[in-house]
Amino acid sequence: MNEYIEAIDDNRKTWDHVCDLFADAAALPEWGPFGIGEDLDLIGDIKDKTFLDIGCGSGRSIAYLIQNGAKKVYGLDLSRRQLEEARSFNAPWTKDGNIVYLEGKMEDKFDIGRVDCVVSVYAIGWTVSPENTFKNIYERLKPGGKFIWSWDHTFFTDIRYDQGSGNFIVIYSYHDEDPIILENWRKEGARAHITYRKTSSWFRYLRDAGFDITGYYEPKTRTGTTLSRKPARFRAVSSSSAKNLIKSY
Repeated sequence: MNEYIEAIDDNRKTWDHVCDLFADAAALPEWGPFGIGEDLDLIGDIKDKTFLDIGCGSGRSIAYLIQNGAKKVYGLDLSRRQLEEARSFNAPWTKDGNIVYLEGKMEDKFDIGRVDCVVSVYAIGWTVSPENTFKNIYERLKPGGKFIWSWDHTFFTDIRYDQGSGNFIVIYSYHDEDPIILENWRKEGARAHITYRKTSSWFRYLRDAGFDITGYYEPKTRTGTTLSRKPARFRAVSSSSAKNLIKSY
């Protein structure tokens, strides 16, 4: 348990440090880099529904939900600086308690009422305890509620595209699920803890928490974005069809 506390504390400090780099990162209606998933309509009707956004970051997904008629959105994030940015960004459409910010860990129980839908865009993979995180989410959903989230396909994190040779290089074993410490992450002097989990492991954690998995998507990247015009980056992502989108009930 002590290693969990250290990992969460390091990751909190790291996100406080690098939050400006991700202020306009992937957010709804997109589910990841390169516009993936925007055309899938996974959430359905938003109007008058209540939402919890896990790892809400700079609050861009919250803005999308509120502007499309959500009754209430809870935004949970580990980083105080991320939440400060979210509050500032969403100030123009915040009224009558329609947005509630929660500073805390996804591994801890959420002190909120039940919601219609839980969403998470590129945050769930940072959890140090999928068992606790998924159990917490399941307990906060209304009967028939949805949990929709996205994260890197583990295969994507296991390979690197070498632009010089045009080859893919394997850098991790797909079966290795030991925690990794990334020193100087994003070249910002930050220390990040992460575990690259197999797809089968994610499915097991979801089922053990009580979810029925109703959809699993590996969408292709969408062209025409700023990032898609960077050949090495786009080639590596599109060739590996690297993003997961999982819809659970």
